[in-house]
Amino acid sequence: MIEISLEKRCLQIDRITGALAQAAYSRSAMKPELLTRLEHLAAPYAPLPSWSVHPNTIRALVRRYSEQAAFYPLEEMAQWLAYQRYGLFLLPGHQPLFYARTEHKTICPNRSATAALGEACLGLVMQHLYHGRLLARPIGDYPDAVCAHPTDQAIYLGEAKATAAQTVDDIKQVIDSELPRFIPFVIAANALDHTSTQVLGLLVGTTILSSDQWHCAISEVQV
Repeated sequence: MIEISLEKRCLQIDRITGALAQAAYSRSAMKPELLTRLEHLAAPYAPLPSWSVHPNTIRALVRRYSEQAAFYPLEEMAQWLAYQRYGLFLLPGHQPLFYARTEHKTICPNRSATAALGEACLGLVMQHLYHGRLLARPIGDYPDAVCAHPTDQAIYLGEAKATAAQTVDDIKQVIDSELPRFIPFVIAANALDHTSTQVLGLLVGTTILSSDQWHCAISEVQV
């Protein structure tokens, strides 16, 4: 089983922050001011009950939610963790992605496998935590998935980020760096919808700490 710990925060984007986000999208000079304001507005992450998920569930979610061509993402990450973290020896010719490491060259895991598992966690969060039903899974577009709540018809725009870092702080920094791009998208989606439907943004960052220990940091964006 894969143990997934979770934490969540909500970002309520007011009119001024929204205007700053739209300005920062096209003018990089506005980005530091936006990040400073978001830092003051953001509530701290609050822990949620952890999940125990069977690997076959993750494999099914990869097939349903991921746009990556990742055939064995769990096995790929397990081999990389064993090689990079624990120093286990791999026979020559095994796993051609693992090139010989030199003094000034670091290795990294298969990015497609990492991203696919992050998108699987996004699907798990949208289904289990938000009860969302998949409407669209854009390929090569933004965001990664669009879901709708079956009763109140709220729309969720989900974007997944993932890393195999050894701490959860790295993925939180990745989420923060994605906000200047993500917030204007959520604002535009709400402006284009002339109904009473609420469009919410979900940034789900996954840290693969080990083969059976993952962590999800969720940022819910409301405008």
